[in-house]
Amino acid sequence: MKRKGLTAAVLAGIMAVSVLGGCAMPGIRSEGEPAGNQVLGAGEAKAGAGAAESGPDGKVTIRVVDWSDGSVQRREEFHKKYMEAHPDINIEYTMLTVDQFKNTIVTMIKSGEGPDLFPIPVGMTLNTALEENWFQPLNPYVTEDFAKTFDPMSFGEGVTHKGEDWYTITEVMPTIQCLFFYNKDVLKQAGVEKTPETYSEFAEACKKITEYGKGSVYGLIDGGKQINRLDVMARSLAAAAGGKIAATTKVLTDGGRAPYDSEAMIKAMGLFSQLVQDGSIHPDTVNISAPEAREMFAQGQAGFLCQGMWCIAQWGESYPDLNYGVMAVPVPDGMKDTYVQQGELSPWMGLYSQSKHPKEAAEYLMALYSEEFGYQSGCVEDGTFVSVIPVINEKYMTNEIMKQYYTIANETTKIVPTATTRDEKAYDFYAEVKDVQPSLGAIVQGVMAQSIADYKNELKKLADASTEEWKRASEAVGMDYGVFEFSNWDPKKDYTDEDYKALK
Repeated sequence: MKRKGLTAAVLAGIMAVSVLGGCAMPGIRSEGEPAGNQVLGAGEAKAGAGAAESGPDGKVTIRVVDWSDGSVQRREEFHKKYMEAHPDINIEYTMLTVDQFKNTIVTMIKSGEGPDLFPIPVGMTLNTALEENWFQPLNPYVTEDFAKTFDPMSFGEGVTHKGEDWYTITEVMPTIQCLFFYNKDVLKQAGVEKTPETYSEFAEACKKITEYGKGSVYGLIDGGKQINRLDVMARSLAAAAGGKIAATTKVLTDGGRAPYDSEAMIKAMGLFSQLVQDGSIHPDTVNISAPEAREMFAQGQAGFLCQGMWCIAQWGESYPDLNYGVMAVPVPDGMKDTYVQQGELSPWMGLYSQSKHPKEAAEYLMALYSEEFGYQSGCVEDGTFVSVIPVINEKYMTNEIMKQYYTIANETTKIVPTATTRDEKAYDFYAEVKDVQPSLGAIVQGVMAQSIADYKNELKKLADASTEEWKRASEAVGMDYGVFEFSNWDPKKDYTDEDYKALK
């Protein structure tokens, strides 16, 4: 199913509410029907589905853990407003980075102290989370009216649903997280007159900025301590170089092989190497998180930053006078009509299978996505994300930088094929496959830290080991390894339903 973003024309005016059909709604309680009255789905964990227990003060505490640092202020405002409207509820909210979250949530669940609401870690599938008995269906606790407010494209089998059961809510509509922000004042002061479009223009701009900065300002900064951010940047640059490569945590082959040592990826890694040789990467990059990099960019310590739309709201609050713009991912010299991988629908928040307060936790979720409590509308208005609730986008998308980001994303991204659409056994594959180390992001980090000089050899070793591991995992789950090869994929075009049918 095609999930291409909103067009620039629509963004310039009013965003239309999606009326697409074909996405079956789960069985959900009707408005006013008591929560928990329905029979639970087959295989559902029933632990914790009983009556809520109150604390000594008579309040029910709902524990929530996630990594939504880009909207933390709006979340705080929401919690204050929600608890004022619900004096019998106390919200205990913990925000972590993406990297911190995975180990933390596993530890909490193993100790039997999992929070009531938490997301699936990046890289984990819904199938795996359900096999580990992490979540229970939302169906008995949310209303039909609530479900109807969502864009049907925000529902997906194996992402938010398992059959008729609804397990997770996706946080935002998919948007790429790899466009480049540039500090207009820094570029002007350094004598960079043209926003770079190619690898060479980008490297030259970074070099000029670094020379101008004399140790206080550099060309590029990023959260290199977070391997996932470096992975995203490398994949997007390789895609812009014409490579056939999947989005982060996904698998696609090119000629039956993991494409990590492809010509396109070597070009992308060569750009990183050039920036290192020129001294153009901020020396703190490999030791800082994405939020820290975002802060230092806003302080004028770098000309460029590769991150996502979430930065816009943060800067609007903390640095309202920041003079910055958004640009597309640079492409190799002489190339055109290339692509960046369109963002994929991802699972997010789910209800813990052992929650003692499932009804109250579900009510929190419904409020979080409602217009009434202002969280979704505030985030869209700030430019934090594109909501999964179409009517909220329709009313509140007014931030010009956000529109610019989304327009560029729409113009430069293409929908890439996914193995799970072709064969559902791919979900089992993703649960089975093991990470190969050093990973792509770790190799980028090594290049930036100058601990890896021969990146071509490291990429070849990663490609060899990944190909071997992908074949092993495919065999282990009884899936044809050829599922990852899409012979009719033209990276310059969106991969469509017709393409999937033609492949068969």
